[in-house]
Amino acid sequence: MFTNLTYKQKLCGVGLLAVLLFFTANKRSFKVTKQAYIQSSKLEEKLNYINDSNSNVSDLQNELDLYDRIIGVQGVQPEDVQQSVLDFTTEFINVDVFGMEEMHFSESNGFKIITNQLILEGDYNSLIEVIYEFEKKFEFSSIVSVSFQKEKEYLTRKNKLRVKIIFQNYEKIN
Repeated sequence: MFTNLTYKQKLCGVGLLAVLLFFTANKRSFKVTKQAYIQSSKLEEKLNYINDSNSNVSDLQNELDLYDRIIGVQGVQPEDVQQSVLDFTTEFINVDVFGMEEMHFSESNGFKIITNQLILEGDYNSLIEVIYEFEKKFEFSSIVSVSFQKEKEYLTRKNKLRVKIIFQNYEKIN
């Protein structure tokens, strides 16, 4: 069948066959491979974005935990905070609760500020220990002010040492 064709015709036929095979191979494998490579690159970018966002989320969670330690835990009822202040205070033996002021509420810059005031009575070392433990371990509220007061009882001729501790919680107004 190919014996009566000239070399020129055979060369054109082989060239045409090579072009047809090239287009077929391009359509069947090269094009699919190129699309798979592009899709793989996009998925790799998305995976890097997800991994970066996970580290951002953990950084944000660490930052939120830091803020909770600084300004107090969010989402706790004010009465529960006041009760936990009293419960925490009763753990100490040499300190007596002299008084507790009424809660004070105020709003500023999109935050609701809840203030509790506690007055304790005892010796200096015990009061300092209580303040230190409140600062270190109490997580529902933070201490914003501490003031010592010495009061002399004229009947017993003894000095009473009292400390007034002011706690504040901040909650974001929705």
